[in-house]
Amino acid sequence: MSVHDLPRITEIALVLASHGFGELGRIIGLDTKNSHSDAPKAMRVRLALADLGPTFIKLGQVLSVRPDILPADVLEELAQLQDNAPRVDFSLIRAQIESELLRPLDEVFESFEEEPIACASIAQVHAATLKDGRRVAVKVQRPGIEKMLRSDLHILYTLAHLVDGRLSIPGLYTPIEIVQEFQTAMESELDFLQEARACQRFQAQHRNVKGVRVPDVYREWGTRRVLVMELMDGLRLNRIEAGSEEGKAAMRRLIESWYLQLFEHGFFHGDPHPGNLLVLPDGDLCFLDFGLTGHLTGEMQDVMTEVFTGLVFRNAETVALAIYRAGATKERVDLKAFKAEIQRLMSKYEGASLSRLSETSSLAEFIQVASHFRIQLPREFAVIARATSIVDGIAKRLLPDVDISAEVRPLATRLVQTRLGPERLSADAMRLLQQAQATFRDLPTQTNQLLLDLEHGRISITTKDPGAEELRVEIRHAAIRVSLAICALALGLSGAILIAPWRPEPWGIPLMVLAGAGVSGVGLAMFAGLVTHWLFAARFHPREWSRRLMAVVRFFFGS
Repeated sequence: MSVHDLPRITEIALVLASHGFGELGRIIGLDTKNSHSDAPKAMRVRLALADLGPTFIKLGQVLSVRPDILPADVLEELAQLQDNAPRVDFSLIRAQIESELLRPLDEVFESFEEEPIACASIAQVHAATLKDGRRVAVKVQRPGIEKMLRSDLHILYTLAHLVDGRLSIPGLYTPIEIVQEFQTAMESELDFLQEARACQRFQAQHRNVKGVRVPDVYREWGTRRVLVMELMDGLRLNRIEAGSEEGKAAMRRLIESWYLQLFEHGFFHGDPHPGNLLVLPDGDLCFLDFGLTGHLTGEMQDVMTEVFTGLVFRNAETVALAIYRAGATKERVDLKAFKAEIQRLMSKYEGASLSRLSETSSLAEFIQVASHFRIQLPREFAVIARATSIVDGIAKRLLPDVDISAEVRPLATRLVQTRLGPERLSADAMRLLQQAQATFRDLPTQTNQLLLDLEHGRISITTKDPGAEELRVEIRHAAIRVSLAICALALGLSGAILIAPWRPEPWGIPLMVLAGAGVSGVGLAMFAGLVTHWLFAARFHPREWSRRLMAVVRFFFGS
């Protein structure tokens, strides 16, 4: 933190205090008083982020898809965060586009609508017509937004360091790790070229899927801050009449596409909320906005397959073991209790229609249970869980009386047949044979290397004792004290010997007496050091003190 951060940090602390989070201000060293509010804590979190501006709104939106970090009630509130950003003056948008395309606007577009059709915190979208007559949507990054986001990101890291270890947060992530997740998401969202590649990849995967459309991307006019895509005219999915045949058809297309994304292609849309889904005039379902996508490795797809089929065919042990193997944990997991909790969650889905289920999707609940058991899953699973909960919410509205288990059972059956089919089994067998061949081929070389290392004494065995470091520190402190005591005693005796023969003389003090007094003074100082070390050794950390000194210097003189 530097002195330049103080105004913004103070502003953040005051906003948090106004929503009843004054304790956070006191943690970072600012005396703030809570304002009284009867609103639920999750709602106050959303309102505080909204008041803090675009960066914090975007932080809330990023966290709203992470059930492994935040509890369900906070996720539901954050999902309501809307950018509500004011429109940027068209002269600035025009200058941004011309700066990126390196040519006047009129050379690229036949017409360009000055009034935006959408405004968000990072970009705004305008409708336009290319010279060849094609209607397009032009997504333009707001001028200066990247610089502002990076500045606020620095503030977020500062706050995360200040509260790290002093603030209890749910989930398995520390405040610093949460900011790192946000930075990763921002790096991706600020690069429109990456979004263009994701859109084209998604389009290629759905090219032969009947009833699913993806807008074309015009890469010749695309840059890191400008994205030109086909303008799609349709009705947003949340405006389709509940229970209508049109809604049911769109929902089944969405389920089919979601199955293909997760289990066949391994590349998925991370934010399929109704605003990003259009029903076109011909009934096709169109996906929009590819700023948040995810990729599944083959191993991750196998885990998803086990979880999905385990849920559909009600095998709690398969689900529990798949989640456990996919995650990382530093502690022992009670698998019996974990399996029982999975079984409890699964029981409420048996034969239930979507309208009778809770608002939280099954996968999101399972992610939260895994977090409770201290199992940390890869980020992709959390994003999938949240995206699935969004799809569940759409299905609850469009297919309210449908048994979701019965609806997806044919997909699970198809998945099992594919996985156990001759082509997949032969591919798995070939992969195992290749791995075995490589292992056996390298075995003689590795054995010879091991024998040579043993012969030359290059193999050592190390044991680790959790209490060894503490014992080492105590031994070091004892050695320092013994050394100080011996030196203090020796110097004190030497000084006394030098001073002993002295008798007062009228013309000054003999040189030997001065030397004796000096030696005695050093001995007394070392004795004082011995006493100080004995009293304060646990708090005396020279490296930590030097680090704090440098932090003070950076605070006042850093940029």
